[in-house]
Amino acid sequence: MKSIFTILFFVAMTTFFYGVACPQNADNSSNDLDIDLDLDFDIEEVEKKPYSINADIELEEAIRFLDSDALLFKQKYLDTKKSDTFWQTDINFTIEGQYEWDKIKLYGRFNSLIYYNKDVSWESERKAEEAYITFQPSVSLAVDAGKKVHKWGKGYAFSPSAFFARPKDIDDPDATLEGYNSLSADYIKSMEGVIKTFAITPILMPVTRHINDELGLENELIWGAKFYFFTFDTDIDLMFQVSKNLNNQIGIDFSKNLNPSFEIHGEAALVKDNTKYIIDEFGNTSEQEDTAFNFLLGLRYLSEMETTYILEYYHNGEGYTADEYENYLEFIERGYNQYLNTSSMASISKSKKYASSYNQQAAMRDYIYLKISQKDPFDILYFTPAIIFIYNIDDQSASITPQLTYSPITNLTLDLKAGFLLGNSKTEYAEKINNAKIVFSMKYYF
Repeated sequence: MKSIFTILFFVAMTTFFYGVACPQNADNSSNDLDIDLDLDFDIEEVEKKPYSINADIELEEAIRFLDSDALLFKQKYLDTKKSDTFWQTDINFTIEGQYEWDKIKLYGRFNSLIYYNKDVSWESERKAEEAYITFQPSVSLAVDAGKKVHKWGKGYAFSPSAFFARPKDIDDPDATLEGYNSLSADYIKSMEGVIKTFAITPILMPVTRHINDELGLENELIWGAKFYFFTFDTDIDLMFQVSKNLNNQIGIDFSKNLNPSFEIHGEAALVKDNTKYIIDEFGNTSEQEDTAFNFLLGLRYLSEMETTYILEYYHNGEGYTADEYENYLEFIERGYNQYLNTSSMASISKSKKYASSYNQQAAMRDYIYLKISQKDPFDILYFTPAIIFIYNIDDQSASITPQLTYSPITNLTLDLKAGFLLGNSKTEYAEKINNAKIVFSMKYYF
């Protein structure tokens, strides 16, 4: 049975030859040449499958070179760890599928991780990263219920206005995230006038003992909305988040293509009644409550040589100043010396209570992120080298990550990257647990 594409091609070529190459035949209806074309074919209707399934498996080997002189190393291990390297093997399996029936779509993305290192031997984790149902009664309206990633914001490495999403990993901003359980809707409308497109996305996110429990108190309801406008060739979002016991937030973002190769974007967010916990070098603690202002400005540029530049400046109004962060590190140093002299772990244990705030990524105020990647250099197809630079403006410490990505065959991606941390004593990147790392991964899609 011939496909519809073959038949259409045959008809087009016959028409061209008969009507153009032989114009006398087309113009002379009384011509003795009588061609009788029988085009009465049974064309099999091409139906879209109601389901799709994709999967990938990734093997990753990571070597981290530990810095035994770093204060965060001393905080975590004291003097118990003798090795200066940390190896970990990850086997990561992800399966993604969807099923559509009439106006209903089911979607799920599930992940299973098996990993090995000397500290924990073999361990495994399983989770549903996304699992939700969509009801779409019309082209303009869709309602989602379940576990979903809500990708708000225009930033690449940072997204201060992504109120309903987990933080990105700035070492791998393209990595998929785990969603939250929520009820949301999307309504979109095309318009005439200054505003070409308008959309609204309301969202409800409950917190119970077993649902979204990492977000806040039990029986909490977090809600909000995003309003989208396309005007003057610019994407603009206005958004807010409201809850009883968590910080209320409002935000705005934008993205505009100045030309096909040059895009600028930005985000800003106000976090009301933000509480920051501060500890000084002597272990005295305090709370600072204020409205925090976070913002990001960035650009993406593609050169004629197919070199891509992504540059972003991020101000974290919830972060620590250089003096506040240095005081925290000095308290760890005092606690470590106390442990060596008296075997007392009181101060070190106290510092660990603040680790979730101070030890998180981008814990300070001002950062610059730069990524430069080159597509197919030296005419090597499917090969992309890149370098990533993260600079902490407050204390002048930095992270540099060169990366090589290659797809030698269909559905296989090889990735090799190395990370190096630089900075003076008692700065953010200089006091990390490791001062360098090498990560190699192989991912196969099927």
